[in-house]
Amino acid sequence: MRAMAEAAIIGGLADWFAVTALFRHPLGLPIPHTALIPQRKDEIGRSLGNFISDRFLAPDLLIERLRRYNCAAEFARWLNTPTVARFVAERIVAVVPHVLASSSDAEMRRFFASLGHEGLRRMNFRPTIDKVIEALLRRRDHLVIADGLIDLLMTTVANLKEPLIARIGERTGRFFPRYFDRKIGQELVDGIAVWLAAARVAGTDERQRLDRWMRGCIARLGTDPEWEELIGRVQASLVNHPALVQSLGAIWDELKHELLTDAVAPRPKMGEISVQLVHMVGQLLQKSEVLQGRFNAALENALFSSIVPWRRQIGAYIADIVASWDGKTVADVIELQVGRDLQYIRVNGTLVGALIGGALFLLGSVLPLLWRAVSSHF
Repeated sequence: MRAMAEAAIIGGLADWFAVTALFRHPLGLPIPHTALIPQRKDEIGRSLGNFISDRFLAPDLLIERLRRYNCAAEFARWLNTPTVARFVAERIVAVVPHVLASSSDAEMRRFFASLGHEGLRRMNFRPTIDKVIEALLRRRDHLVIADGLIDLLMTTVANLKEPLIARIGERTGRFFPRYFDRKIGQELVDGIAVWLAAARVAGTDERQRLDRWMRGCIARLGTDPEWEELIGRVQASLVNHPALVQSLGAIWDELKHELLTDAVAPRPKMGEISVQLVHMVGQLLQKSEVLQGRFNAALENALFSSIVPWRRQIGAYIADIVASWDGKTVADVIELQVGRDLQYIRVNGTLVGALIGGALFLLGSVLPLLWRAVSSHF
């Protein structure tokens, strides 16, 4: 027991000296090769920076680590949690008023006006108009439009019957009897009314001829170069109309008012919409392998374009930060982080010393007996 106690004291003191020498001078004595961390913190910082740049930010290691895990799937699951969705929504609701307050209304009006103006100018309305006309013909809705025009014409003819008869009579000449003037005018007006009424009824010859005539006109429009020129002129006049430009600029005022009003509401709609959008993005990313591939590729490109080229600078930055720290502070911080393990090192040194001391004492006691026994035997 005495031998074990002596060895335990030696082992504990040796480990105490070794551990203490890492952080400070034992007992305050300037013994060589002690207080290693404070004295060599600059070298430690450079080693740490090189270690991170070479072992963590090396291109092959980054590729291997990124491709080992499906980062897009992990990100999608993270987005699809209620906590994250609410967090994003709250941040959006909090940020929107500050963004709107810092924006220039005049510049935003010009931006919306130029955006709408440029978008309308570049749009090709011809395919859309052709599709609309094709759908009208397929569903026979062109006759519905014709019926509306016929109703309008029938009402107009009925209301202006007498003025029309008088105007027709004025065109027959002054030597033609007035009776015949009125009779001709009345027959013409009545004939127009009868034809319009007949064209309004399904199955009549007049309606069928009207249908064929409209289809023929629409078919000719597809090959008529003037039709596209007409669409272009209408589009140009619409795009350059001052009222349209002013309306496009006013979109910002209305949008800003609605967003500010919604931001101060008890339950902002933009927050609810943001929650739904975050969930939707997360679900789409979870279900689509194509989107996951693009997300992972974009992440790799971002890392290689923004981190890998600067990995040496990142290592140097870490070394500079460590070099700027006070040596004693660095030692205290590290000792606090691993303090509990340091105590176990001292305890283990004491226990190991006791065991070694006991083993050496036993060997020292047993070996002479064995030697005498062997000597007496020979």
